[in-house]
Amino acid sequence: MKRSAMLLSAVLACLMLVQPAQAVVPTRVVSASALRNTLAKSTISSHVQTGLTLTAEEAAMRLYYLHLITGTGTAVNGCISFDLDRDLTRLEGAVMAVRLMGMEQDVASGSYTHPYNDVPEWAGAYVGYLHSCGLTEINPELLFYPDAPMSQEVFMSYMLYALGYRIAEGDYSILNASALGEYAGIAVKSEDEPLTRGDAVMAMYNTLRTTMKDSAHMLSEKLAEKGVMSHSDAVFLLWSMDAAETQAYMEAVGYTAEWIIPDGYYTIRSAESADNVLNVLSDGPNKDYEGIGVTLWHGTGDITQSFRLERTERGTYLIYAACSKGGFNRVLGTGRDGKNVGLYRAVSSNALEFSIQGSVDGTWTIQALTKNGDKYLSTAALSRGAGIQLSEEKTAANTWVIEKQGIINSAGQDLALFPAQTMQITQGAYDTYSHMNQNALDMQPTNSMAFAPFNAKVVAVNPGSVTCNGVWIESIDKVRYADGSYDYMTILFMHDNDISDLTVGRVLTQGEYFYQNGTAGISSGAHIHVAVYRGRYDADNMKYGSGDVDAEDAFFVLDDTIIRNDYGIDWKTVSEAD
Repeated sequence: MKRSAMLLSAVLACLMLVQPAQAVVPTRVVSASALRNTLAKSTISSHVQTGLTLTAEEAAMRLYYLHLITGTGTAVNGCISFDLDRDLTRLEGAVMAVRLMGMEQDVASGSYTHPYNDVPEWAGAYVGYLHSCGLTEINPELLFYPDAPMSQEVFMSYMLYALGYRIAEGDYSILNASALGEYAGIAVKSEDEPLTRGDAVMAMYNTLRTTMKDSAHMLSEKLAEKGVMSHSDAVFLLWSMDAAETQAYMEAVGYTAEWIIPDGYYTIRSAESADNVLNVLSDGPNKDYEGIGVTLWHGTGDITQSFRLERTERGTYLIYAACSKGGFNRVLGTGRDGKNVGLYRAVSSNALEFSIQGSVDGTWTIQALTKNGDKYLSTAALSRGAGIQLSEEKTAANTWVIEKQGIINSAGQDLALFPAQTMQITQGAYDTYSHMNQNALDMQPTNSMAFAPFNAKVVAVNPGSVTCNGVWIESIDKVRYADGSYDYMTILFMHDNDISDLTVGRVLTQGEYFYQNGTAGISSGAHIHVAVYRGRYDADNMKYGSGDVDAEDAFFVLDDTIIRNDYGIDWKTVSEAD
């Protein structure tokens, strides 16, 4: 009863994406004198061709058209979102670099390997290729840190390699790649610091328009000769100085702002019968068995009918079952027969990637990319309760309605909700009692339960009386704060007497009850202590028990919330969200 799920509402929306978790990677320091000596002796003669200046958004659109980057979602106006302000991850940077080198097709058909044990299976060949080029570093832990921020020095080492320079030949090293990238005019930052996706896009755009080693020809010319892009595309998207002419060319050749499904939790319904919903065959202790089936069932709002869509850097999707992603990372895949669809570990050979294509009528086809060709996720000739299979033919029965779950605003952004059905606040921030030095609130929901304010994961658990059985959760994606800001959110809950089932890595769906009134630690009565922090979880800088965001600036209140004591605070309701 305590951990039952409550899915609040489902609406169709498209925007933004999941941000990968942060990791710490070793940093290196290069002295200013060493850099000056490097530049003085440099054999880097390449330079960016002058005459064309674009914004990061404009450059991203052109690189997208050239199939060198993928979008991260679709804004409500139909334009592709590239999430340019977010830090570029090391894995994203690796995939972009392989594309820029014109090697993606070679990588797909090759057998490149690497020594790291934290790289997703789908990305192994990309990292393996960079490893074969001497562009990766080995550490004792054999970790690549795929979700950590990409540094300029590493990304510039990729760009220089694409231009024909080689570490093995003494042209450069990773330590001085950042300075040499700036010297050649490629880099957009003068300091070696984490790159945003926008920084990376501009660096890639500059690199395409940069002359190769010992040559007057640009990288884009080399890629055109190789067939990675056409000469006409290169002329108008990279070399033309007339923005209007370039735009006219893009329209003439059929550039469209295609719809992309952003990362998030969805209900996937049969377009032929809306009450038939994609469903995991079993719940409870059996829900994580390898190979457990996927079926059609009636829509009940149960968590077994929630699926998380995550877009890879290749533009394909992994489809996770929300009921099992927290502990076992189960995704849709097939067994030996290659036909019946079940749940398998995301890193296993049974896992499938899907191409999801929309149509003007609002329906979608979900196409599995298998070794034996592309096949459709199909409802053909299936009744409620029957297992889902893959079909080789595209028919009307192979269409789906994909509805985003959760409470969102008009822009499709997830809202952070006040985490209780009843608002009964017994103590506010910096109160005269135990909160004199704490920015937090105490609440006593009528049903004794708190639910997840957004799609979240448990990032830390602090059992014990001193820490009051504290549990930290972090939003999986950015969320809209009540004060209008848009960022990740971390929340600390305290005093539940039993947190045995709240393990690090567990995923919570917005509205899922997970934490209960209690008296663990210092407490004069059963309640839940709630502290809110801006950004991702940071154990070193987030004060235990006291948040850095006022609760009323963080949470929207559902319009049907029962207000027993709002503590005199001017709360913002969901209907007031912009």
